[in-house]
Amino acid sequence: MKMFEYRFAIAPLFHFIASKSMEAGLHVCDGRGKQTVQLFMNDAASEKGKKRIGAIQYEGSNDYAMKEPYIVSWRFERALLPDGLKQDLEAITAFRRDRKEGTAINPNAQSIAFKFEALTDAAKETIEAITAVLQRHARR
Repeated sequence: MKMFEYRFAIAPLFHFIASKSMEAGLHVCDGRGKQTVQLFMNDAASEKGKKRIGAIQYEGSNDYAMKEPYIVSWRFERALLPDGLKQDLEAITAFRRDRKEGTAINPNAQSIAFKFEALTDAAKETIEAITAVLQRHARR
């Protein structure tokens, strides 16, 4: 799938996460957005109109001409995840930011959200851990 062709400093991070999502077996769909791609458990789920399980999104700016986004959010909708997948994603705490304010990890927030600002070794390690969890559950 052709991803957004932005030249933002964090674009390689966005593409890395999207690639890892596909490697894990998720279907990535652009949904005609300019900053977000939607994630589905598989191709059939998106074609049958099932709800997405998550998204990858540029954050930090709504006007790219004025300011580049500086965060990539990889989030998963708690209410739409199978229980085992939800529990395994909840267990990963690095780079978590479930809400904009308050505690970083909030089990009552709508999403399990991971927010990255650079493709550091620590970020890669967490992205690989998330990918491994997704792979285990996508193949069931």
